[in-house]
Amino acid sequence: MSVPERRVTRRAFLRGAAVGGAGVLGAAVLPRWALERDPERPPSLYEFYVDSFWMESAGAWNEPVRPPLRGRQRADVAIVGGGFAGMATAFHLAPRLPGKRIVLLEGARCGYGASGRNGGFADPGQPGLGWVYAHAGPEAARAYYDATVLGLDQIRAFAGEHGVDCELELNGTVQLATDARQLDGMAEHARRYAELGLEAHVLGREEARRVVRSERFVGGLRLPGHAILNPAKLALGMRRAIEARGVEVSERSRVLRVEPGSTVRLVTEFAEVEAPQVVLALNGYAPQIGVLESRVLPLTNYVVATEPLSAAQWESIGWTGREGLADARVQFMYLRPTADGRIVFGGESAPHFYGGAPSSGAYRPSIEKLQRSLLVTFPQLEGVRFTHTWGGTMAFTRDFTPSVGRLDGADNVFYAACCNGEGVVMTQLGGMILARLVAGESDALTRLAIVDRPLPWLGVEPVRSVAVRAAEWALEAAGASPLR
Repeated sequence: MSVPERRVTRRAFLRGAAVGGAGVLGAAVLPRWALERDPERPPSLYEFYVDSFWMESAGAWNEPVRPPLRGRQRADVAIVGGGFAGMATAFHLAPRLPGKRIVLLEGARCGYGASGRNGGFADPGQPGLGWVYAHAGPEAARAYYDATVLGLDQIRAFAGEHGVDCELELNGTVQLATDARQLDGMAEHARRYAELGLEAHVLGREEARRVVRSERFVGGLRLPGHAILNPAKLALGMRRAIEARGVEVSERSRVLRVEPGSTVRLVTEFAEVEAPQVVLALNGYAPQIGVLESRVLPLTNYVVATEPLSAAQWESIGWTGREGLADARVQFMYLRPTADGRIVFGGESAPHFYGGAPSSGAYRPSIEKLQRSLLVTFPQLEGVRFTHTWGGTMAFTRDFTPSVGRLDGADNVFYAACCNGEGVVMTQLGGMILARLVAGESDALTRLAIVDRPLPWLGVEPVRSVAVRAAEWALEAAGASPLR
């Protein structure tokens, strides 16, 4: 018995990748250039500019970038990665280690990775709830769900206490069915949620039409307690807060190498840092420094933002409840309104580039597919202008479940990885757990089923890229998207 997850369709995607990989194993002998060459994808240099609406609206590009760390340095704790997970770890760790030197190293600027580029959903219970139920039982599953709610509560409390207007709206989410089979699955999901004492409400066609006026949907599943926010505003607020707690934030400090030992040595472009304890909070960027290369699958998510809609345009599509929305197809879409009246719309594809290379969002096939999909969903918005297009690197596991804990059994190297596309809340929880582990504490959070769990093997290149590419082709051929 599995427990529903708002975007369980991603599991089907990776399972398809595994099946595709088995079927095309012989293609692994293809020369590397055959997998790498894609004239639509810009060179990796473009990773350094991100056309994220969130970053622009938060004023991130006007914020001074902290100087890089230079020379030989020593710290009590070094945190690699200035996204939500790294900053949440620093936030909760600093009060636990007063007087200790905590250094956070970020390769670009804090919030620059997936933390500042996601769709702006803050969903408790995601990801991994089904895995926890299957492997540890219903009580552990409910404990895990409650822990993720604690992650959302942390965002609410942090925003209030530190005066961070991250545009948090607790309007719930609605997963929308595009056919009767999906609607049947949602009814089963609602029943399973009820078994755990959680709320989920199935919507019929007319109820779904009251949520949003689109002919694509035949029903839906409402999940209360979920939220939307501006992730870049949260990231900037978190940077200010950790600096106020004495954490040294060094941006433009890209870590090139990690040398483990009783004292861990980190080599950056400008410095060498030695610390007895290190936290690796890199998610989809971890394989680039040789960490979890065969266990983390980087996939790229793309997002577009429209211009602010007019009152007449909003009236034509309804959506007065301002819920976060997603559909239940394998290559699904998600969309949500912004504080200034735009639609932020993402999904429809999740390409994997050879070696897990990042892509900022100038990948035209995915962007153009998103723009077409929005107009298929809302033909009444024909002519709307798209003002921003961006992308970001996510990290997936084979079983769609994150892991937080000690790297390869080491007592002094900790990590959090694989939010599987649901990281806004999960990274807050991950930071709470990591801070406790580094400080040597043990409580209900450090005993969650995702802590120190082995990440399943995903294979190596070029087999992995061939498998994912084959799965993408198979999904398109099977009609997973109406936009072929």
